[in-house]
Amino acid sequence: MKYLPKSGRPYKISDEQLNGLVKSVNNRCVLSQRKLGRRFWVHHSTISRTLRKRTSVVIRKRRKAPKMNSKDQENRARKDCGKMYPATMLVAMFFYSTNPVTSPPNIKFQKRKIFEPKLMIWMAMSSKGVSDVYIHRSKQAVLQTTYLKECINKGLLPFIEKYHHNGSYLFWPDLASAHCSNLVKERLHEKNVPLVARQDNPPNVPQARSIETVWALLERKVYENNWEAKNLHTSHDIHSSGYLK
Repeated sequence: MKYLPKSGRPYKISDEQLNGLVKSVNNRCVLSQRKLGRRFWVHHSTISRTLRKRTSVVIRKRRKAPKMNSKDQENRARKDCGKMYPATMLVAMFFYSTNPVTSPPNIKFQKRKIFEPKLMIWMAMSSKGVSDVYIHRSKQAVLQTTYLKECINKGLLPFIEKYHHNGSYLFWPDLASAHCSNLVKERLHEKNVPLVARQDNPPNVPQARSIETVWALLERKVYENNWEAKNLHTSHDIHSSGYLK
């Protein structure tokens, strides 16, 4: 009696389907094994097991690299001796590949911004009214020259002239470096504007800083109904659309 080799249980994914699966995942990122499973009519664990046992595809973690072109790289190397300082950005962290050496750079590396853009909202307020709102967008903290020109000269001084020309007031700034710079203090002293000195302005006492309560109420109003800013433009629009008026 002749014994024939036993074939065993057939694979759920045929060889032809396997070739298509490898082409679908090779040098790709942001892939869902559940979606691949629905595509091939199998469970997502079958996709994972098939890639692991029947192919040379390996799931690897993407490395992080700064987002810059060749000109930026030359300037960075000339200025900082080639040191790179990546920042955080939410992107996919893994990619599929049979050979990481041949994978394209945009697949192996995450492009990341060094500095995230910032949005500053400034206004002066008292029991008699509120000044014009100034919204400043930049890639770094606001400079003392910008704060002096846009906030002090164009915002605070006209507000004082309109509501507090009798001199019965006290200016209470926050503790940002630009707000407490010598350039700003000289301008305030020139205009005889009394202000709370930095040493008398504690940072960790919100009960004594009424502006913290005001900002908390404004933040609650802006973000009610689970509103979320998708980018800097939508955040700028919502803050300039009347919430701070």
